[in-house]
Amino acid sequence: MIRYFPIFIFLLAAFPSIIYGQDELSKNGNEINVLDNGILHDSETDQTEAIQELIDHAAEGDTVFFPEGHYLVRTLQLRTGVSIRSVGTIKHHPSAKAGEFSIEKQNSPNPLILGKGVNDLSISIKGESKNEGIYLYKSHQIRIYDTELVGDSLKRRAYPGIMTFESSGIEIANTSIHHFGMPRTETHSYQPGTGIRILSSNTISIHDSEIYRNGENGVFIHGSRKVEVIHNVIHHNGMSAIQVAFGDSGKEKDYIFSHNIMDENASDAIDINNRSKEKAKDIECLIIENIACGNGYVKGESTPDGSGIATLINVSNVLIHKNEALRNNRPAIYVESCGVILAHGNWADNQVEITLDLEEMHVTDNRFSSINLIANTRAKIIHVRDNELGSLSLPNNIQVDEFTIENNNFSHANFNFNMKGEVHLIGNTIQNKSQNPTVLITKADGALIENNEILSEKASAIILRKTAKNVQILNNKIKSFNTGIFDDNSTALVVKKNKIESIPGGSENQAFRSHYPNQLTLEGNEYIGIADTETVVLVGKGKARISKENLISGTVNYGGVEISGN
Repeated sequence: MIRYFPIFIFLLAAFPSIIYGQDELSKNGNEINVLDNGILHDSETDQTEAIQELIDHAAEGDTVFFPEGHYLVRTLQLRTGVSIRSVGTIKHHPSAKAGEFSIEKQNSPNPLILGKGVNDLSISIKGESKNEGIYLYKSHQIRIYDTELVGDSLKRRAYPGIMTFESSGIEIANTSIHHFGMPRTETHSYQPGTGIRILSSNTISIHDSEIYRNGENGVFIHGSRKVEVIHNVIHHNGMSAIQVAFGDSGKEKDYIFSHNIMDENASDAIDINNRSKEKAKDIECLIIENIACGNGYVKGESTPDGSGIATLINVSNVLIHKNEALRNNRPAIYVESCGVILAHGNWADNQVEITLDLEEMHVTDNRFSSINLIANTRAKIIHVRDNELGSLSLPNNIQVDEFTIENNNFSHANFNFNMKGEVHLIGNTIQNKSQNPTVLITKADGALIENNEILSEKASAIILRKTAKNVQILNNKIKSFNTGIFDDNSTALVVKKNKIESIPGGSENQAFRSHYPNQLTLEGNEYIGIADTETVVLVGKGKARISKENLISGTVNYGGVEISGN
């Protein structure tokens, strides 16, 4: 807690909410009813020029209003200070040029609504578009509210519902954006068509909106900073609910993703992916109190993605707090080559995965099925504390300089420590029903096993290989089916003040066994063995210091080991 608390406070202070009131964006002005100015509703005629003339001649602060009906246009161009509001539907006339989205061509020839270099206005419309619904370029202080934008669900390479480029101060509120692009039908391919696309922009707020059934992402953010996505429902999109991508500007920073429901998107709930050769980027990101369900599937089949809470690649300074994830395809949290990551108070029915380089990760007060370190993990600090966990998976030859596992409850765990770095296993409740030992230490630079309660129902509780060194086993309560603690000639093992009880039925019922003890210390331990069965056994030659031991039941056999102590 002491290590990350200041970071947590800093992050909270860094993110004031980006909300604008309508009065702030439009001055008092007149409402101009298009029907009072010769515009026809429900006409098949292209009315772009007539409506555009009304907008061009309105005064700053005025609002151009569209009553019930349908209004066919190619593109309406916004003017600074002139808002538009529609009860009726503004839709593309057949003469509007349709384009195909590509990386080279990310804006169309005819967006439904175009804001180019405009400021201080609001948009509240019903729109049907075969290209972008709203495109804002170098525009500022724009409020989009109470809007519904419907795209072309038959289009294979669709433009986004809303796109901003080099814009700032944009608020999108109480808005529905859907069917921009064909629905995803294949697990390994998708078609472009994003709900909201934020490019090279800053100070963007998306809140209280529904973004669904678009071909690609619900919200896509690239090369942008200070973006909040809060209180939205983002569902059934062809890629992630929210994706952050990185360009060369280095501006990607200051994000809040909170209180969203992200349901049945074909990829991740939140994907923050900085695949770069540079050091993990500090993005100051809060991911708070989101709910994610059923992400990572297409027609019930798994896609390559689908993290429930977040995928984080090569980023730092991210707080993941009080999120819930259920029935997602991939890990709840996936961390690859990251800096400082804090996960606190989350609940998920699947795992956390950590791989490649990691500076520091704190996982506290969560509930996950497991925490899995993947091969090639190289971490400076991992602190796992106060969690409800199923297990902890540790492949061979990982490196964690400082690995602390403290005050957790493990329901079905067995730990394999064959790694570089120091391990502290402190204050945990550990239950193991498998036939693998609960704790196996093959290699570590040092290990402290202290104040744990270990129940190993079908296997030995703790096994130490010859290559283990500097292991201390202190003040634990251990009940074990086979040998409680088995020492296979490790160096400088210290076993003090433990209570070790044998569960009858094992092939080896010793509470403690050491082969060729090497500077072994046994002090103040209590042993409850099987009556008339060897409970403490030392095999072969070696040296051990033994004092203040308490044998409740069973017998002792020190063999030919040289014993010192009281």
